[in-house]
Amino acid sequence: MKFELSDRFEAAKETWAARRARYAERLRPAKTLSGLPVKTVYTPEDLADSDLEEMPGAYPFTRGLHPDGYALTPWMQQMVFGYGTIEETRQKMEKMVAEGMEGYFGHKVFNTVYDIPCMYGIDADHPEAKGNLGQCGVHMSTGDDYDELIRGWDLETTNFSMITGDNCLPALALLAAAVERRGEPTHKMHGNSMNWYPRIAVQDIPSWEPRWGYALMIDLIKWAKDNAPAWNPANIFMYGLSEAGATPVQELAYGLSWGKSIIDAGLEAGLAPDDFIGRLSFQIGCTVNLFEEVAKFRAHRRMWAKICKEAGVTKPSNMHARVHVHTSGYVLTQQQLMNNNARITLQALAAVLGGVQSIHTCSYDEAVGVPTEESHRTALRTQQILMLESGVRDVADPLGGSYYVEKLTDEMEEAAWEIYEELEASGGYLRGIETGEIKRSIDNASYEMKKRINSGDLPVVGVNRYVSEQTENYEPFRIDESIETKARARLEAYRAKRDQAAVDEALEGVREACQALKDGTGPLMPALVEAARRGATNGEMMVPMREAFGWYVSE
Repeated sequence: MKFELSDRFEAAKETWAARRARYAERLRPAKTLSGLPVKTVYTPEDLADSDLEEMPGAYPFTRGLHPDGYALTPWMQQMVFGYGTIEETRQKMEKMVAEGMEGYFGHKVFNTVYDIPCMYGIDADHPEAKGNLGQCGVHMSTGDDYDELIRGWDLETTNFSMITGDNCLPALALLAAAVERRGEPTHKMHGNSMNWYPRIAVQDIPSWEPRWGYALMIDLIKWAKDNAPAWNPANIFMYGLSEAGATPVQELAYGLSWGKSIIDAGLEAGLAPDDFIGRLSFQIGCTVNLFEEVAKFRAHRRMWAKICKEAGVTKPSNMHARVHVHTSGYVLTQQQLMNNNARITLQALAAVLGGVQSIHTCSYDEAVGVPTEESHRTALRTQQILMLESGVRDVADPLGGSYYVEKLTDEMEEAAWEIYEELEASGGYLRGIETGEIKRSIDNASYEMKKRINSGDLPVVGVNRYVSEQTENYEPFRIDESIETKARARLEAYRAKRDQAAVDEALEGVREACQALKDGTGPLMPALVEAARRGATNGEMMVPMREAFGWYVSE
């Protein structure tokens, strides 16, 4: 749709120009966090090349995935939590349900983060686990742990998202075995494997060598397609790119290239586009630059739909960019902690105005440690106030048609395509991991942002503006050190009651299946599920996997 610029508009424009003529030269040029220039006023002239003839729920989904936005069901309140053993985390799950945390249509949703030993694939009795058990996440490594995780929850209406790091295959196997022990089919499973191997592009953590990481990702996707079709088998971790320092435009470009790399790997493995692409999902960061973030979410949906269509997807719903937002942790400050509530609210508002499907709101004290009960509840209540009191869910894409937001959406898409195409031309995301190209680019952006903060060019209230010397009263969350003893005792009791010969035989099967996956002659997931059925732990399953696929650390 093109705007017809009337004589009335031209007259108004002349009046506007005359009124600002005496001070216009003194205005400082502004720009977004991505460096895109921002004018003080936008008009129909800025949309001369824009396509505004779009509706929510219709390709390319710039205005949202659903025809009426949040009118039928709002976004999922998907708060991240996890602490101690499954016993402490189970109590937290029940508390969050009581606090009103809900998914779609009132379903239950649990976004559980694992502790560092679990993410690195070691059990509670491993020497390197000492000092880290149950901190910053729950320790779950046995069949008993997973039985307790799902106890009493209706699998048809409960969503389990598992932030497992690089042990996502054994974790899914343990969950599947627990479901079977309950006498129910794995087809009932709903949830999400984060499947984050490509995050090593920006995070200095041990992980699989890139080519084997992709092989493992696809193995999980294939198993889920056949055995748990409602399961989301891979999550594209754009939030990790953002937290590493990527600008919003870089987050868009590299995140979509990450998604394209999974599509390519799936197609190469013989999967049909409509059989797996629609189950891919995204986790995206959200800063406090409100309009840039809204434009980012709108551009993201449009770009992903185009990528899916070009890959051969035919069903419109399989072109949906389903987004969970994790409000950015890096924008939170240790100074004047309560200021972070304002930042978190702005981020959540941007996510809602951007039309995302699920939100985790950080707690104001995450800059200093594990959130307290009070700060975690306040973060949830922030979402609930937005949802129930603000009116922001009443209208789909309420900023659609805004001269500024539409223009910024177009500009972010154009800038992101430029980076995306350059990366694709040089070999794509996988190659970018191997060469370190992506990490270098994001590191440079992070360094530039830090320089701007240090110089005061980028204001951060409480850090380089309105600094206070007053000491704040704050009582942090206290780690219960007895958790470590409890976790080791649970593991010892579990091992004492199982058939060790059956476990050993199953782990040998895992070792053989690892080799078969490397040779391209067979899958790994069925062997892991069998090992989980016989009582193998997370750490025990990861041993033959590490032997087969090695560990890789980016530059």
